[in-house]
Amino acid sequence: MSRASLEAAIPPTTPFVLDTSVVLAYLNGSEAASPVAAVVLDDFVRTGRNSATISTVTVTETLVRPFGAGAPALGIAEAFLMHFPNLKVEPVDYAVAREAVRLRAVSSLRTPDALVIATASVHGIPIIVANDDKWLRAIATSGQSATLCHLDSHLPI
Repeated sequence: MSRASLEAAIPPTTPFVLDTSVVLAYLNGSEAASPVAAVVLDDFVRTGRNSATISTVTVTETLVRPFGAGAPALGIAEAFLMHFPNLKVEPVDYAVAREAVRLRAVSSLRTPDALVIATASVHGIPIIVANDDKWLRAIATSGQSATLCHLDSHLPI
């Protein structure tokens, strides 16, 4: 695959939800998927080509290691989460929680994953960008209309 395949999977102006795996690959910078995550965030979101949404669950999962590492790492992660251009954090409200329960009932998703997918569903966001192999099957069997953009399928960039 290539950058062209990534651009085709995420058309300009189409909003998407980012899973924690994408945020962590971006912030870490040394994972196999980090170059693709950098294109998604720096070239698509930062520039305004696309808007992105993350769940408060992603905030929780993203901050675990930085809290343990101390102030510099925590400051970098929080600056990203709170100030990255064209990135919005959506709370887990009743509608998102209820949809996550429905997803869990029809799939083997863990609660955090179901909440991220439910965020896309409830807010009508058509694309989910993730790096988790289980999601394709879970999205297909749950009746979701969202499309999964799997980072590993677009390597190398």
